Amino acid sequence: MQIGDRVLISGVKPGVLRYLGNVHFAEGEWCGIELDEPEGKHNGEVEGKKYFQCSEDHRGIFAPSFKVV
Repeated sequence: MQIGDRVLISGVKPGVLRYLGNVHFAEGEWCGIELDEPEGKHNGEVEGKKYFQCSEDHRGIFAPSFKVV
């Protein structure tokens, strides 16, 4: 996967990969995704740390990389 790729979370939620790497809130490799629909939890910022930029209408979400294709 590369930044900018179209992806699916658990084969259901479509979006664009905006971040791939480690995060401060969990172990392992995580994907930061800008969802097509406003079904996320944030705008790319979690607990004051900005990982990526996306729409302010809650399109940002993180998922473990093993759940993203």
